[in-house]
This record gives sequence, structure tokens and C-alpha cells, in this order.
Amino acid sequence: MGEERVIRRIRVRTIGFGVLLSLGAFAFGWKRGVSLTICAAVVIFSFLVFERLTGRFVTPREKWKIRAVLPLLLVTAAAVGLLAFVLHWKAFDPVAGAVGLSAVVLAIGAEIFHRTEEG
Repeated sequence: MGEERVIRRIRVRTIGFGVLLSLGAFAFGWKRGVSLTICAAVVIFSFLVFERLTGRFVTPREKWKIRAVLPLLLVTAAAVGLLAFVLHWKAFDPVAGAVGLSAVVLAIGAEIFHRTEEG
């Protein structure tokens, strides 16, 4: 039960950091904003897909079916395709992209400072 709460907090913080970083980047120009937003979206989608996939693989199932995992894999493939497109975009800002990729890292780092009532 505790792990589910931690993952939920990280998920909410990741989306929050992604939104805040994107808004901040748009203040410095639309190209930076688009670069950061796309990179943040790719890493957030990847985190969410990884969370779902590990949950499906860890929990015992009677019969594992590819149809249960296929939508998640397609979302990941689409995100990687979008990232590949953005990296070839001539107006791509690599600094903004790197900051966008750090959205999940920031959310996980913030979890270190979260105080629980349990201890």
C-alpha cells in the first residue's frame, strides 16, 4: 500500500513539474517551450508506461497476453518517434530538451524530502 502512494505522488509531481517547466520555457520563446514540452511529455509517458509494465510483469497472472501490453508498447513507440522527430527539428533547443527530460528526475528527487506520518 505504501509503494502505491509513493508512485502516485511521483506521478502527480512529474506532471506538475512538466507543466511548470513548460510554462517557464514558453516565457523564453516558443521554440524552447515546444522543445521542453515534447521532451517532458516523452519522459512522462515513458515513466507511466514503465510503471504499468512493471506492475503487469510483477503481479502474478494466470495467463500473460500480448494484448494487455500492446497499447503500452505502442504509446512508447509513438513517444520515441516523436522524440526522434524533434531531435531532427532544426529549431530544437537541446538545453530546453534536457530540462524537459529531467521532469521525472525532479519528481523522484522531491520524494526524498517528503515527510511521512509513519516514522
